[in-house]
Amino acid sequence: MHFVLDARATSWEDIESLDAAAIDRSPRRFVGGRNSWIAQTFVRLRGALEARGIAVTAGPGFAPGAACVAHRDDLDRFASGAHASFLVAVRADRAPVHACDIAIAQNALDLRANERYVPLWPQPGMLARGKDRDTRVQTLAYFGRTSSAPAWFRDPRWRASLARRGVSFEIREHAWHDYRAVDVALAARDEAPAVLATKPATKLYNGWLARVPVIASPEPAYDALRRGPLDFLEAGDGRGVLAAVDRLRLEPSLYRAMVANGAVRGEAFGVEAVTAHWLELFDREILPAYAAWRVREPARRAWFAAAMLRQKLGSRMHRVAVAAQRARGAAHPAPEVTIRVTPPARLSSAGD
Repeated sequence: MHFVLDARATSWEDIESLDAAAIDRSPRRFVGGRNSWIAQTFVRLRGALEARGIAVTAGPGFAPGAACVAHRDDLDRFASGAHASFLVAVRADRAPVHACDIAIAQNALDLRANERYVPLWPQPGMLARGKDRDTRVQTLAYFGRTSSAPAWFRDPRWRASLARRGVSFEIREHAWHDYRAVDVALAARDEAPAVLATKPATKLYNGWLARVPVIASPEPAYDALRRGPLDFLEAGDGRGVLAAVDRLRLEPSLYRAMVANGAVRGEAFGVEAVTAHWLELFDREILPAYAAWRVREPARRAWFAAAMLRQKLGSRMHRVAVAAQRARGAAHPAPEVTIRVTPPARLSSAGD
């Protein structure tokens, strides 16, 4: 079993010497597509796979005759030599993968025939919210990159309305693992539907695991996991976020119930659960399929070339769809949030 870590994009010279404790010591190393999906999966699964009698390696390039686990970005070249390997491709938030034997999808929406759902690992090195904060609502935080952040994130009127409620808003572009002083997590994106359909639900279950209520915009992956009203409070815009914040401020029982619910729901997305999910897929499908492939090791150069053509065409169609959806969104911008000034003596209402 070989985990493909392309040296052009990632520096992992020490990957063979790392154990699971290294993930918590240096969580920022394991953030991003290849780092989280490939490097982290190698480190977390290597011992269990070796216990099954499998030789496990990691590094650049595809190993002929081996089962190779690779990110889609490293499985997108005709001359990669990947045709000589049994291919387990991580699709991540990309167009579908055709040039592979099994594809890993990070949400369970509209799975294709060759796709299998495995949740993305929770945030490495997670530091949960401090218990001493009880039900206070003073810090609302967004964890992630801001390339698709809604415009109202930086609207001074919206931030002022939060401030009147005694709530600060933080954009965490780094230290995604540290929820110790966070009271509510915000999961919101302004993105094309074709992109949202590929996204994982990590912002949601990271909040569950961190013991922090989540306010989330409507996204397919979040809706797919939702079992009840305590999983998250939905808000489609800045006004909705203010209303959700007010509910959590005014209803300590709701806050406690959401934290307790998240502790239960998060069990299915913790490190142990995701490890078990991966190993079950290896035992049930990947290893038997690889063993059958090894018996015949078909000449697949022509198959791979044809599959790569379909894959590249699919990527182009995906980019065109995303561009068109973004253009339509820009042509019909969301209305601005109107914020009324309320007297300090009165609790701000959801309509502010």
